[in-house]
Amino acid sequence: MSTPLYGREQVCQALSRHVDAWRGGKGGLVIVAAEPGRGKSATLTWLEETYRDSATVIRVDCHPPIGTLNTTAIRPLQPFGLAIDRLFVQSSQQARKRLALNVGMSLLSSLPIAGDLFYAAKAISQDVREYKRETAVLQEKKANAVQECASTLRTIAEKTPFILLVDDGHWSDPQSVEVLSTLVQELDQIPLLIVWTVEREISQQSNLPLETLMRNDVVRGGMQDLPAVSRDAVASIMHDALPTASIPEAIIDAVVQRSGGNPGIVVEYARFLEAAGHVASDGTIDASVFDSIKLRASDHPTTDMLVSDISEDDAIVLSLCAAEGREFTAFLQAALNNTDVLSMIRTLRRIERTTGVIRSVGMRTRFGVKTTTYEFTDAFPYTFFVHRPEYEERKDIHQRIAQILQREYAATPHEELRAQLAVDIAAHSVEAEDTQMVERMLGVVAEHAGSSGAPELASYINTTMLPTLRGAVDVDDDGASATSESSAGTAVGEGTAQTFDHVVRTCTNALVQGRSAQARSTAVEALESMIGMSRHERIVLSCLIARADIDMGRLDDAQAALNTVSSLPDVQLVDVCLIRNVEGILSHARGDHGTALQQLRDAARLAENLPAQSRIMTLGNIVLHMRSQNDPSVGRYETLLRNLITAHGLPGLRADLDL
Repeated sequence: MSTPLYGREQVCQALSRHVDAWRGGKGGLVIVAAEPGRGKSATLTWLEETYRDSATVIRVDCHPPIGTLNTTAIRPLQPFGLAIDRLFVQSSQQARKRLALNVGMSLLSSLPIAGDLFYAAKAISQDVREYKRETAVLQEKKANAVQECASTLRTIAEKTPFILLVDDGHWSDPQSVEVLSTLVQELDQIPLLIVWTVEREISQQSNLPLETLMRNDVVRGGMQDLPAVSRDAVASIMHDALPTASIPEAIIDAVVQRSGGNPGIVVEYARFLEAAGHVASDGTIDASVFDSIKLRASDHPTTDMLVSDISEDDAIVLSLCAAEGREFTAFLQAALNNTDVLSMIRTLRRIERTTGVIRSVGMRTRFGVKTTTYEFTDAFPYTFFVHRPEYEERKDIHQRIAQILQREYAATPHEELRAQLAVDIAAHSVEAEDTQMVERMLGVVAEHAGSSGAPELASYINTTMLPTLRGAVDVDDDGASATSESSAGTAVGEGTAQTFDHVVRTCTNALVQGRSAQARSTAVEALESMIGMSRHERIVLSCLIARADIDMGRLDDAQAALNTVSSLPDVQLVDVCLIRNVEGILSHARGDHGTALQQLRDAARLAENLPAQSRIMTLGNIVLHMRSQNDPSVGRYETLLRNLITAHGLPGLRADLDL
């Protein structure tokens, strides 16, 4: 057994007890929760390395969004599909055949995966023909993909007990969370141990089903939080990272203060001291070395130094890699760079060896192709290279990726693979601002979800994602729809689309032109007379009413209008952002400037994961508020807003905001 992680001894011991119970046939669900850098991934790595020789350990990741589209949210049961795929990879061909027969090919119709599971099963042509027949029994199984997936996991675990490690579980889709909810009450009777890591802030913002599950008494009892580590643990981490160095106590104290007890940042400082030449040949370190180095606790000195030293040619390659995602493939990168795969692998291997910011994770099946796959070693370099290209460059890169994937989409006859490719094509088309392709591909995903036992997902795509994405690009050049809080979206039912859109635009223009009373009466009339409105539509109209009341000085009426929507359950993030914006404007009108700024900052955090329209609206309100307070730091926000407005071609809005 490997040595427990410094500062995480109690968590490692708790996980070891769960493994001991699993060996005795009692599984469970353990959720490891912590902020970035606290050691969630390191904890999974420790568990994997400790038990991989004595147990079947499967590790998968829930991938972060591609651009502004959370692709995992529209890939039903992705982590479990990947886990089953990895089980095939680890087994012999004969074992693959047995597992395919035991699991049942209906799973292939329930999970939109296209990895080794699909191709291993495809090789068993007779079995495929037998199980792929569209019989009534198969249709019944497809109608309940969650139950089918849960049943499959039980079957596999009973025949081959395994430990499933899921990293970045906060990006998981709602159906995967439903599988956990289905299994959680019976895992103590099944030899299946699931360890699931989350960042609470992200799950609170974008994964309500997971947040609800974590309130379950059984789940809450098995949760493991990763707090800041102690000074002794910081010292141990430093000594482990610099085994030949003699580290002064003053350096330890400085790192404790600068890192906030975050193990990831502690390691970064240790590497920085060594890479920057502050560790002498005899192992000594100048105790005053930090006095001349102005670094904050949030800085990542090693990675920052590395990315600044990378050549322009390699930086271009890494920017293309980051555009594909934190995990990227030699196949797609070769196509982007107009070269062959072997030459691309040589280039990536050289960058891996000289910079350390990427690493190979071996063969994976992506986009229906078996290819060498790589990943960024840390979130910082990935984020750095994602944002390195200019606006037009990013747009062109994503357009080229979408075109490459469209060729694969057109070439495959397999429904599951087409649905998988459609998700990625849609994500890259969003970044390329190709609205028609986004709608087409999301329509494919919705249709496949509806026929594969995921009607809730199909409804989410049609009633939430598509209208929001349409709204993100449907902004007038004069900036009117972006200036008003009503611009958060135009998600409407089919029968009221034009009418609702007309009402929103009428109210928006009236507010911009100072005709608040007319805006209010129009919104009130629509709210009372339009039949069959969605929750989103009611929220938008109520916020318009509140906004008009604020302009007219009717602050209590504005609060009453907000109260009707602020407590609604299951509200979309785009609507929460809209409500927070109007609440901030109301607090500003009341003279409570501290509360106003906090509410607007809350809206800004939500807007980070929303279309540009919401970000522009929120930044605009923050700038206006800070100007009214003569806040000296407003310049930074003005620059961000100016760049965002320019990138989306809204010169009228820039003039209105005096940017």
